Amino acid sequence: MNHRKKIALVGNPNCGKTTLFNLLTGLNQRVGNFPGVTVNKKTGVFTLPNGEEAELIDLPGTYGLSSDSEDEKIAQEILLNPDNPYYPNVVLIVLDATNLKRNLFLATQIIDTGLPCVVALNMVDALEHKGISVDADCLSNELSTPVFLISAKQKKGIENLLEGLSKVAFTAKDLLVPIPQSAKQLTQNLVDQGLFSNQYVALKSINNEAKYSWVNDLDYEKIEEKYKYNRHAAELFEINDRYEFIDTLIEHCITIETKVQKSRDKIERLVIHPVWGTLLFLFVFFSLFQTVFTLSAYPMEWIGTGIEYLADFASKVLPEGSINSFIVDGLIAGIGGVVVFLPQIMLLFGFITVLEDSGYLSRISFISDKILSYFGMNGKSIIPLVGGFACAVPAIMATRNIENQRERLITLFITPLMSCSARLPVYVFLVSYIVPREYWLGVVNLQGLFMMGLYLLGIVFSLLIALVLNKFLPKANDSSFILELPNYKLPSYKNVLFSMWNKGKIFVRQAGKIIVIVSIALWFLSSFGPSKERKLITEKYNRELLSGNVDANQLQTQYKSELLEHSYIGHFGKTIEPVIRPLGFDWKIGIALITSFAAREVFVGTMETIYSVGGTNQQTKKIKFTLPTAFSLLIFYVFALQCMSTLAIVKQETGSWKIVILQLFVFTGLAYLGSWVTFQVLS
Repeated sequence: MNHRKKIALVGNPNCGKTTLFNLLTGLNQRVGNFPGVTVNKKTGVFTLPNGEEAELIDLPGTYGLSSDSEDEKIAQEILLNPDNPYYPNVVLIVLDATNLKRNLFLATQIIDTGLPCVVALNMVDALEHKGISVDADCLSNELSTPVFLISAKQKKGIENLLEGLSKVAFTAKDLLVPIPQSAKQLTQNLVDQGLFSNQYVALKSINNEAKYSWVNDLDYEKIEEKYKYNRHAAELFEINDRYEFIDTLIEHCITIETKVQKSRDKIERLVIHPVWGTLLFLFVFFSLFQTVFTLSAYPMEWIGTGIEYLADFASKVLPEGSINSFIVDGLIAGIGGVVVFLPQIMLLFGFITVLEDSGYLSRISFISDKILSYFGMNGKSIIPLVGGFACAVPAIMATRNIENQRERLITLFITPLMSCSARLPVYVFLVSYIVPREYWLGVVNLQGLFMMGLYLLGIVFSLLIALVLNKFLPKANDSSFILELPNYKLPSYKNVLFSMWNKGKIFVRQAGKIIVIVSIALWFLSSFGPSKERKLITEKYNRELLSGNVDANQLQTQYKSELLEHSYIGHFGKTIEPVIRPLGFDWKIGIALITSFAAREVFVGTMETIYSVGGTNQQTKKIKFTLPTAFSLLIFYVFALQCMSTLAIVKQETGSWKIVILQLFVFTGLAYLGSWVTFQVLS
């Protein structure tokens, strides 16, 4: 039986909760899903100063205990439902010390549930710079809760915090914010019946009864009628009363220097300006792609050289035959074709982490709200859309934060058109055939500039599709976009490196599994075929070789090419070739298109495998595409929904096969049409 103390880690988004979680648990972390839902769950184990083991449960970031978003519902259910398996013994509330008014709303709500709480005032290292002075003792007295000043990034105050977690225990105390008058009699009655631990838990459970299963046994309509209770009015009264309490608290315990605040306001006006802010946003993303391309060039070259050395070494060491071919032409060629792009993928994830942790991503949400509203979305949609540049799967899951279901559906539908990191190897592979590796004015990388154009193309068409959906989807109730901007902060380089390493590792593991399976299947299908055909080709090869009238190396290359063409995979490629020939694709490219449906990046590994099986190891460097074909392939991959994982997550998030089929039909049709037009025009 597990007797560990359960500590729930709670806080607003961007409060430094993840940094503290990583600091306390180190490598003792596990990632999964909460039972029955797809919301990500992180837990970790650490030891308290008194020797007691504690399980730290990192709850999704939330702004309050009444939200409609999927992620925040999980935090609310765990904190309000004593029967939940993750119901905590202690709640560790992390607050951004530089933005206490927003953070204290959630903190005071959790304290009023009666759970034993410890408050960690994070980012205290930034207080002086921002001209803020916080009296922790004053806050502790007013909140009747231990308050500790910490900096998770600089590891300050952690020992005192751990001591506080060791000693905290349940003590009955009065509510910080009284129950609204209209709900007092009702909530007290429910507490007297033993249904809830205190009046505030009763209040939140009543107001959330449509959302949570554990309070559905009561007939709330009769209760509301009997007590003449209006839950919406009670929510508004609570918000008003709570902020009045917080305003008084801040007035007593916090001091802000006016000069520093004015300086920050000037920077904020520039960043969120509709014109200058948008230009800054475009410059940031332009710089991002330029940097990714430039910085990744050398490590990619080193990895490529290492893969070639490994293939040559294996070819010489292993005995000739099927095993040699399988290892060299199958596994090494397939896996190497993807691993070489790992530096670019890790850099892309790293930069996105910097944008998010610095607080700038929230500003992008703010300035994009007005534009996105024309397309049936709101500013919150920008986070899944930007996240789609890394991976569509977590980006689609991130749409849960969008409360309006219509806006969420439109965002979810178009997110796969954001060019994810899995497309990056394909883009790099094909762009090299079109754009020389040169610099304009000695600074601007032409390949990076062309790459940004591909990303913008996906964005433009995603907005066009959103426009169509916005026109034809049934109109829902008007939604409001409320976003409180977090303070700017320097991202922790450890967090950025951890994110790069972790995401890169996940990418290699997930892609590696698929690539190994696909490579084995490809090697088998390309190395074997109908015995009669292969026998005739071999006899022809032997006759010509014995004649001595041809170059032996050239003859061997031709022989391998003919064997590939008459292999099982060659026959399959020939079957689908008439369908893809108008796009400029031959049967070899057709095979790569089919296999890349498992994962887009498999396209490169497939091409490497097919060409290495069909020729020599050195020929993998000499895969040639005409300019129209390379352009056509690029357009195809900008639009095509070439990812089974994306389809699976859309089905999981929407519960509808209709949406999945429509998405697949629309994007595949767009890809085919775009490729056809591109090839015909350029030919």
